[in-house]
Amino acid sequence: MVVLLALAGCEEPSSAPNLAPAAVLVAAAGPAHAAPAGAATPVAAPAPVEPAVAEPVLTLPPPLSEAQRAALLAGGDERIVSKREHFTVSNEYRHDLWFPYLRGLGGAYVGVASDQNYTLMAVARSEVGYLLDLDRQVVRLHRVYMALIAASPGADEFLARFDATAERETRALLVAGLSDMSERDRSEALRFVDDNRAALREYLGAVRGTRRGEQGVTWLSDPELYAYIRAMVAGGRLRPINGNLAGKTAMATIAASARALGLTVELLYLSNAEEYLSYTPDFVANVRGLPGAASSVVLRTIHDRFVGWESSGDGDRRWNYQVQPLLDFQSRLAERKNNARAAMLERATAEGTISRVARGVSVFKPGGG
Repeated sequence: MVVLLALAGCEEPSSAPNLAPAAVLVAAAGPAHAAPAGAATPVAAPAPVEPAVAEPVLTLPPPLSEAQRAALLAGGDERIVSKREHFTVSNEYRHDLWFPYLRGLGGAYVGVASDQNYTLMAVARSEVGYLLDLDRQVVRLHRVYMALIAASPGADEFLARFDATAERETRALLVAGLSDMSERDRSEALRFVDDNRAALREYLGAVRGTRRGEQGVTWLSDPELYAYIRAMVAGGRLRPINGNLAGKTAMATIAASARALGLTVELLYLSNAEEYLSYTPDFVANVRGLPGAASSVVLRTIHDRFVGWESSGDGDRRWNYQVQPLLDFQSRLAERKNNARAAMLERATAEGTISRVARGVSVFKPGGG
């Protein structure tokens, strides 16, 4: 069978953390509404992007209440059926370069693409996660992973679900775990796993083996990160959602849901999606509509084929890992001259706003925009 896996950073075209009681995530009494497209969102002056403080003790998030779960799942998506290759694995290998800026951020997480989101959410100790992708197969794969994570106490047990000898047991777990999906989506998800079992096992095994020195730096190589993601799955804190960053429904749904939960979006992971889109009015309204805070950050990767954006070279010879305050990004999006990532970065570089803190790592300085 043809393996429908393609390495890619992400989809194509188109304060302290609060880990404790779910009671802090209070659903709004009245209906939540997304800001209308094009509506201006007041943006405060951007705060410094400083490395967040590490948390010494792992605290696992409890399950959401019924009201909170309803708020997480409220609103529609954008049923997009991709006809192209499915970018279901990541070729970004140094997410650990971002860790100092993420630890303990909490709040809501919004991210595109596949399982790299789990690493970032776990390091940030996110309280809920919205896993957005315009490729419906990626969204289905999140559901596959969630079903198998729920049934697997540790990373080794999770990996073993993709062994050829476990095919029958894994299929039974998926049939049960995906029972709420439409027959079509469930069938497509099961077929994808059947066709790509060996490739998924190989890729996830590489994720399992990713370390810096003796320390695991992925959700499969660090037991604490796996435990945190498993608790998020068990607690109903993840929502895979089919949609486009520049679409008319999914991002508005996410913004309204986060507000209903009383959360700010602390982490917006774009990968390299901005390579394939311009800052259209819908994209601008979607990003500016997200509830942010002074601590909120945007993460993006920039391919080193773009002049001036070197990769780290050590473990990843492809990507520059960038950090930008969300409020700064929202502010810059209000300026029509920033009509695409390249234009925004060119102006920010000319201003001296972007600091090269290490090879392959670029960070927006405070006070820019």
